[in-house]
Amino acid sequence: MVINFNSSNEMENKESTPDELFCSPWHWWLNLSTMTADISDALGIVLEIPNDLPNESVISRWFSEPVVCLLIDTQLFLTNSKGYPVLPKSHQYIINRFFKLNVQIVLTGACRNDKGYTAYQQYIAWLWQSQDAPDLYEEQSKGLEDQLQEPLQPLRDNLSSTTYSIFEMDPFKYQAYETAIYRALCDRLSKYNESNTVEEKCLTKPSQSSQTKEHLNAFINHNSNICQVVMVLGAGRGPLVNATINAAEKAQCKVRIYAIEKNPNALCTLRSRINHEWQGLDVQLIEGDMRNLKTPEKADIFVSELLGSFGDNELSPECLDGAQPMLKDDGISIPCSYTSYVAPLQSLQIYNETRRSKDVTNRVGHSMETPYVVRLRNCQILSSPQPAFTFEHPKKESNQSNAREVCCSFNIQQDAVVHGIAGYFEAILYKDVTLSTHPDRHSPQMVSWFPLVFPFEYPIHVRSKDRITLYLWRNVSSRYVWYEWVLTEPRPTKIHNAAGHVYKIAL
Repeated sequence: MVINFNSSNEMENKESTPDELFCSPWHWWLNLSTMTADISDALGIVLEIPNDLPNESVISRWFSEPVVCLLIDTQLFLTNSKGYPVLPKSHQYIINRFFKLNVQIVLTGACRNDKGYTAYQQYIAWLWQSQDAPDLYEEQSKGLEDQLQEPLQPLRDNLSSTTYSIFEMDPFKYQAYETAIYRALCDRLSKYNESNTVEEKCLTKPSQSSQTKEHLNAFINHNSNICQVVMVLGAGRGPLVNATINAAEKAQCKVRIYAIEKNPNALCTLRSRINHEWQGLDVQLIEGDMRNLKTPEKADIFVSELLGSFGDNELSPECLDGAQPMLKDDGISIPCSYTSYVAPLQSLQIYNETRRSKDVTNRVGHSMETPYVVRLRNCQILSSPQPAFTFEHPKKESNQSNAREVCCSFNIQQDAVVHGIAGYFEAILYKDVTLSTHPDRHSPQMVSWFPLVFPFEYPIHVRSKDRITLYLWRNVSSRYVWYEWVLTEPRPTKIHNAAGHVYKIAL
């Protein structure tokens, strides 16, 4: 379908009647894709680039549609000082954005340059080649864009070495952990030093240099005698053990590290590293489920990387709550808190992918009631993400349930189709050291997590200035955790995954 989105600009900037809206190119496409729903995944859009570009909201909406080709008329080109055809910067910017969707380019119109059509082709080729090099996030996720992945269940399933390898390719995450551990160790040392008879003012006193040296030596000796107990919960193949060793060396703090792990696939690697790479260091391996262990002593600091794409969806709250008896009353947990976020999502590509994975022999659309991990690309987020569930560690009230529910309302600024809910998280490791997948403040170059998508069984058409009201539940039983989700505005949907009848996370 060939569409020129120029005429949509006027329609989107005023109150329009339904008849007027039918003249909007996006609404043409919406009607066609709705009427041909069963084969909509076989349709593609050829988008004609106009001379006067529409506003950003109109352009962004097309990024959630299956645009496969851009039609560029030669009359859009200018002539540079060397006589070659070039596009205005605004058009270059738009085309570069669509290049991310791997669109094709078709030139149309009469040749308006003395150097012939070849000059136009060479210019488009130059635009393609001069794109910014993919960043680490784009590089590591290449080929995974808009593909559905089942969320991990590390309590139920033992992760493979391949999965661990992917986790360990994230330098930002482990550097952030190392910084958080370092600051936590420094604060623990400072706390001990405050109660010590050696006062800091003796270290900086200008006179009595020999006495000052004695106090300094006493201060250093005192620090070297303090041993902080760090438990790495779910140590995997040891990247957080390494981060702890580096942080302790930087803080000049003695540490005893307990690496706690239940996965046989990781235990072999940990034993090897303890016997070779970490030989001579106080690193001890404890095999078993962190929720059911008794350790020789309590920890000053917990360190864990149990977060999922939605923060709590890999059961970090349940794991850390179960391990909390092993933490001192004044102990520190890294991370100390995390919050999940939700936002309405428009993506025909994701909707078609979920429909494709449906079991055609079952009348129940199971694939539409299961959350998926997705590297989102061909999509639009329709409103700013809002916070959903927050968990803090160590838990202040041991009998507090990890079940949660939230109601979020989103104001829609333009006509759209809601295909699901995108889920993100932000974690505070320690003080101001954070990790975030929130689209407005995503941690730079962090590749460990893609968003979580809660799909809807049917697309929900919304109008400009509509309000979307979402209810989301995190339910907990003695054996499982599961999510349920429903829209009540602008029109109600079914409760998806009611009673966890499709998707559950095993405890």
